Amino acid sequence: MRLLFFVSLWLLLGFLPGTPTAQTVTDQIAEAVLAAPEPLRDGARVIVRDDKGYPTILRAGTNSLVCEPDGPQPGFGVECYHRSFQAVMDWTYRRLAEGAQTYREAYAVGGPDADINAGAMQYALIGPTKEDAVQTMSIKLPYATADSTGLPIEERDNGPWLMWAGTAAAHIMFSTKPPGVPDEYPGR
Repeated sequence: MRLLFFVSLWLLLGFLPGTPTAQTVTDQIAEAVLAAPEPLRDGARVIVRDDKGYPTILRAGTNSLVCEPDGPQPGFGVECYHRSFQAVMDWTYRRLAEGAQTYREAYAVGGPDADINAGAMQYALIGPTKEDAVQTMSIKLPYATADSTGLPIEERDNGPWLMWAGTAAAHIMFSTKPPGVPDEYPGR
């Protein structure tokens, strides 16, 4: 009877809301690829990060996409991006692990040296919760300007626009920028 009590208590505690439960590798992979287009999900590399921002590969990929499950930051956010952008993500997560609280703080000392392929894609699902997350996508276009692309640089939600024009981090957005991302490139 005592064993039944402890087993029941263990099961009850495991299913209470707010009780932290560790995700399996399979769950982390499934969550990480949610932002990717369906045809690219099975071939995406999936990584997780340690508390210092360094990546560990959960699944080797067969295409050029790298995906990450939701991390410890507030809210919900999963991202998939072209492998040429991983150096930027690695650098950013290391800066956040060192204590930077925002993108602006992370990039206050400059940005990473990275060769990002022009046209590289980034997909994200970002929101206060998984249920309220919205899809965003961008195309990396380093040093692009309004003149070189013919795109507006003002944020808009009804068509493409160029964010951080003229910088190494310039990219074409197809939605408004996610919360917490500064209006101007906070670094180089």
